[in-house]
Amino acid sequence: MPGERLADPSERQGRRPKGAPVSADALPSFWMGGFEGADHVNGVGEALDMVAATGHDRRLDADYRAARRLGLRCLRESIGWRLTERADGSFDLNRAVRMAEAARRQGVHILWTLMHYGVPPDLTLLDDALIPRFARFAGAVARTLAPLCPAPRFYTPINEISFLSWVASATNEMGPAGVLHAPMTEDSRVSGYLVKQRLVRAALAGMAAIKAADPGARFLHIEPVVHVVPCDGNDAEQREQAKRITAYQWQTMDMLTGRMDPQLGGHVDALDWVGLNHYHSSQWEVPSEKRLPWHARDPRRQPLSALLGDVWRRYRRPMILAETGHIGVGRAAWLHEIAAEAQRARALGVPLRGVCLYPLLDRPDWNDTRRWHRSGLWHLARPDARCLNRPFARALGQWHKPPAAPPGDERPGLLVLLPCAWEDWTAPRERLLQALTAQGPLRLLEPPRASTGTGQPLLRCHGVWPQADLLLLHGPGRGGWAEPPTAAQLQLLRAALAEAGSRRWACWLAGWRSDGHPAWWRELADTGLVLQPDAAQPPSTELLQRARASLPPLWPSPAARRPPAHSYEAEEIARLLRGIRKPHCWLLAAPAHVDVGVRLRAIAKHWRRRQWLIDAVAPPSDRPWPPNLHWLGRVHDGLHEALAAAVPHVVSWGGPPGWPGADTPGGAAAAEPVAARVDAALQAVQRLHRAPPAPHPTSASAWPTAAGRLQASPP
Repeated sequence: MPGERLADPSERQGRRPKGAPVSADALPSFWMGGFEGADHVNGVGEALDMVAATGHDRRLDADYRAARRLGLRCLRESIGWRLTERADGSFDLNRAVRMAEAARRQGVHILWTLMHYGVPPDLTLLDDALIPRFARFAGAVARTLAPLCPAPRFYTPINEISFLSWVASATNEMGPAGVLHAPMTEDSRVSGYLVKQRLVRAALAGMAAIKAADPGARFLHIEPVVHVVPCDGNDAEQREQAKRITAYQWQTMDMLTGRMDPQLGGHVDALDWVGLNHYHSSQWEVPSEKRLPWHARDPRRQPLSALLGDVWRRYRRPMILAETGHIGVGRAAWLHEIAAEAQRARALGVPLRGVCLYPLLDRPDWNDTRRWHRSGLWHLARPDARCLNRPFARALGQWHKPPAAPPGDERPGLLVLLPCAWEDWTAPRERLLQALTAQGPLRLLEPPRASTGTGQPLLRCHGVWPQADLLLLHGPGRGGWAEPPTAAQLQLLRAALAEAGSRRWACWLAGWRSDGHPAWWRELADTGLVLQPDAAQPPSTELLQRARASLPPLWPSPAARRPPAHSYEAEEIARLLRGIRKPHCWLLAAPAHVDVGVRLRAIAKHWRRRQWLIDAVAPPSDRPWPPNLHWLGRVHDGLHEALAAAVPHVVSWGGPPGWPGADTPGGAAAAEPVAARVDAALQAVQRLHRAPPAPHPTSASAWPTAAGRLQASPP
């Protein structure tokens, strides 16, 4: 149903007792976690054991307890066929037994993966002998685990058959288990079809052996879900190639169900639950093979909710998102977007039963084990040490209990018109905006982006927090706020606002300048305007008169706790500041339209003994910059707290009154507690929300009808 909370099923009933069984059609928590378990031999002949490399096998109780404390009571674990089968044909399942026993002690539920790429050393993926050997292994696993694990006992026979078939046939990254020649050029057209057929037969044989040993067993088949587009949308051959490659993702599940190649033995009951893996790299273009950049919000990317809907319409099976995650500073932002897409999918009727963050522990690269991905919920300074990534954990906590509107809520939503791209808005905004989500739905609207190859505007919606989405218009034109909105743009925007569930909208003009076309705020201001003007280029008098509340033009950076010594954030800040002597002053980057050269040189000259850190790339200059100006490049929002904690002064570009003539950088304005400013702004918005609706400046037909639907204004 729309607005359904993505929270644990047991949340309303209190904490579930440790080891208590759950329904065969339910899992103990919506949010899950997975421990990396790849165990193949890589292309340079190195035998991998990711469970040991991360120290997880030595810290099972501690790792499970830490996951449970964050609400992750359902966990994915890999047994590892290559690691388990001995040379004499017997099986060493001691590690799996210890996992099962620790899981019962700590009150978590395990979803078991039997084969995570690796095969015993005397087999390859090109050998039909793999099929009966795997079935024997699967039966032994089920006989061992059935007495130890509560129902429902879920088994994934072979992890990612589609991916494994491709990588084993098109590259040498699976070492001797796959191709034995030099790696080929990566090409999505190479599907490894014969390998895929063999692995499907092995999976079916393994399922039969598991059922014989454990009649109550359930099965979770895990495959990537992808989207492929042509480089040139006008090229018919490229469009057909993209369509064909996208269809490859269905082959494994079609074989399992008997839709394709029924001689393999597939049948409709073989597809019990569906697990889907999706990362930022899961969408790409052909024939270039370039990934569609998630961080740049490429409009050709399909929303995850749409991809999940495609799977549901095709197979009609309950599903989980079995693997998803990101790296570095993008982890929290990725989680917010995935969570919002999961919520949309459920609102559309997709039976999505869980989302699994993967991996929970940072891990080394498969092909270069000296390099770690910085992708986990826990950062590993060494295998026996864990450091929680606080922004990632904080984002997870926000989705456990997102704000919920009371029944019949009549409060207006807040639409924020940003002066620039969301990532480039330098005002420290998160505390205020997150607080505002408690007042009702929040939508952030970037300046429209000019996109070639489309005659009609396209709106993409990106989740940034619970109750808060970023709206981005792509389409023809120059982009930005200078041009008035078209009827088609307004129709898309109003439809998105209607879906948010609020009948009225206040409009916050953030950093609004006089070069913004007034038609935008005239069309979109329903209950009134919240104005945060750009100090460098103030708006017109008309706009000031229309504003019913106002906010300061910039916000001082909040005081922040220092990150733990061995955390990812501490490492990144140390790298940024390496070689720059103290004392440091962080000068928030100037707005894009401001000529920074003269002012920065004056600042550097006035405070020669201070080292000025600027979170931007150095603009072109015909002479060297002063030696006490240090260009850090764009500092990701996820590192702002850690950087603020590492420097004695954080100064906004607008600065305090009298800037830059004050003796102490930051002065009284920067020292003012940020909480007081946030509270003052929040009260202003609350007053606006409590006020009666203002008359709409244009025709009344542009706004909600009795049915609550928003219609487009006439041009």
